Parts: sequence; structure tokens; C-alpha cells
Amino acid sequence: MSTPPTGGPADRYGPSRGRHVASDNPLRVGQRVVVRHRRPAGSHPPLTDVVGTVVALDDISVTVATVRGEVVVARADFVAVKAVPPAPVRRGRPHQAIGATDLERVMSDGWRAVEEEWQGGWLLRASSGFTHRGNSVLSLGEPGGTLDAAISSAERWYAARDLPPKWQLPLPAGGEAAEGALGAQLMSRGYTVRLPTLVMTGASSDVTALTESSVLVTVDASLTMPWLEAYARQRTIVPGVTEQLLTSSAGQLFASVTAKGGRVVAVARMSVHPGWGGLQALWVDPDRRGRGTGRTLVQALAALARDNRMPSMFLQVEQDNDAAIALYRSVGFTTHHTYVYLSR
Repeated sequence: MSTPPTGGPADRYGPSRGRHVASDNPLRVGQRVVVRHRRPAGSHPPLTDVVGTVVALDDISVTVATVRGEVVVARADFVAVKAVPPAPVRRGRPHQAIGATDLERVMSDGWRAVEEEWQGGWLLRASSGFTHRGNSVLSLGEPGGTLDAAISSAERWYAARDLPPKWQLPLPAGGEAAEGALGAQLMSRGYTVRLPTLVMTGASSDVTALTESSVLVTVDASLTMPWLEAYARQRTIVPGVTEQLLTSSAGQLFASVTAKGGRVVAVARMSVHPGWGGLQALWVDPDRRGRGTGRTLVQALAALARDNRMPSMFLQVEQDNDAAIALYRSVGFTTHHTYVYLSR
């Protein structure tokens, strides 16, 4: 990422080190890409582009689903590959026009599990129990085969890792898990709905700018021990696993506020995606709440997103966290869709 402009409140981000973050994602199933590749010898023009979603890949070739059908491109013919934001599915600004499934794919790139395996349109994730997102099945499509057999297969996958099976089920705003075939089937097998969560999106340009009175925010592209120690005050970490998930995105920024004496009293993370910044892990020490510290963290990261070609932002917040939801709404975020976890 480029360095923010000098002069004025932008200097308050903190040290210049760590402001550059690579944003080229490695190829993975579900990613939307532009692949420039060579055409057969004698073709004119000699190069062409394929735009679409990666549906299969191996060491030899990549299969991309385009609007005209699937295209198989040999890796030996690659000239350049670039990840691009998902195509809009409705009218509106980019953060509103993206579909729920596409946004879930983007968000999953910002919080990669230690172990991931695709089962049809389901992404099975395991991370030694650290976080629900890192240890659940993300349902993004049909799993292949019968639903009952696919659920049993996923249950065996988690049992082999000594983890309880759990599903993350995206829903339209106001939707109910039991209204869909997967939710109804899981509930018939004894699963219950837990942790209703809002996915909120906003335009980075809509978030108000920092002011001269804003508290100092330090931003680094590397995970530091003071940041991690502060993060550990909000949730139990799993050494090694926690660090891996926090640094699992193609790029990420770690923002923090430090009190006198050097103690970190607020943190937030932003994952970096083509066209998107993902806000995660925002936490403010209870003694510092109500002073605008959380708002300042959001403002600082939104400013970095604006300056680095990320016009859209997303975040996830539990449905009963009224204080956090009020903060996010006050700076321009609105509910895009919801999701729930189903577990036994």
C-alpha cells in the first residue's frame, strides 16, 4: 500500500513502516480474477484476458467460470493474474451491489483457517477451536450429492480433528435458518441456531476524517507483541494458531492506541482485498470506552482504505452488540446480510 499523504491528521496513523501491504492474492477456488494468457501461436492478438471466478485449479491449469462458460487456461500460458472485486448483482454503490455469497467469499479470504477443504460449495475450516469462523463449514453453494450424506461427511471431517461440527449459514437480512433446506436439515438433526451476526458494509469515503484532536493511532503491517497482548485481553488465544489467523490475509494492517506508559488500550485489524477493506478485532479497554477511541480506529483505517484503492469496507458484529452496531451505523455502515452458526 502507498504511504498516506504527509501533513495534517493523516500523519497521526503512526510510524511510516508497515504502511505498504501487498494485495495480490494467491489463486484459490471462489476467487474472481483476470487472467492474461498467451493464445496459440499465430493468433492475433497474441494475448487475451479471461475474467471470472476460479472453480478448479491444479499445478497444470486453472478453470475459470466466465459469463460465456468455463475456460481452462494452462499455467504455462499465464502472463499475469490479478484478483478483482466480485461483479455486482444489483444496482447501487459497490458495497451495496455485491451479492451475499460473493461478499462471504471476500470475507473468508480475510480470515483464513489453518486447514481448509472444499466439499462442493462448502468450505470446511479447522483452526484448533480458535474462533467460530475458523472452525465451521461456510455454506456458499451446493455440497454435491445428497444433503444428508454431505452433512455426515462434514461431521466425520470434524470428528477426525476432535472438533465439534458447526455450520456458518449466510441469510438475507431478516431471514431464518429454518427457511432453507440446509438449515432445516441441520435443525432436524439436533443443531441449534447460535450467534446471529450482522454483516455490515460501508463506503470508506463516507467515514468522517480524523481531526487534530483525534487520539494518536499507530498502524503496522506486521503483528506485534504489544498488539497481540492487547488482543488477548478480549479473548483466549491459541498460541501459534491465533497468530496464523491474524496474518492469514494476503495483506493486513494492525491499528492500535497506546496510553501513557506504553500500554496498548485499543486495537483493530483491517484485512486487505481488491477493492475492499475488512474491519476485524476492534477492541477498546473498558476504562477507555465512551471517549471516541473506537471511532478513531475506524476513521484511521477507513482513511487508509480510501488512500489505497479500497472504496468499500465490511465488518461482522454480533446482533446483540448494541453499542458496536450504533458506532458502525454512526459512521455510515449498514446491514448487508446476516449469518448464524448452527451447532450441537
